[in-house]
Amino acid sequence: MNKLLLSLSLVFLSLVFSGCSKQEGSAEQLGKKIDESIDSSKKAIDETIEKAAQKIEEITDTSEGSAEQAGEKIDETVEDLKHSTSDAYEDAKEEINEASEALKEKSGATSGGY
Repeated sequence: MNKLLLSLSLVFLSLVFSGCSKQEGSAEQLGKKIDESIDSSKKAIDETIEKAAQKIEEITDTSEGSAEQAGEKIDETVEDLKHSTSDAYEDAKEEINEASEALKEKSGATSGGY
């Protein structure tokens, strides 16, 4: 009886430890892809903002018009940036939601009712 109990305990422990392997599952891989997508979106937005700031400086430096016109151009550029960043974040949000739904479907299909 003790040998049987010891054998079952060893089998159970080996299953538990094999389940804790360092191999990444599909959810973790998907999460990393989402993180990379968000990071690249942030970088693109930052680059766009930097370019816009440089353009604004060029406009204000070379502008011979009134300060009012330069201010209006700056306001327009800022509004355009707000819209483009908002669109980028919405796209990232949609990708995350789609990935989440796909993961839920996959986990439901692979769980087999467990």
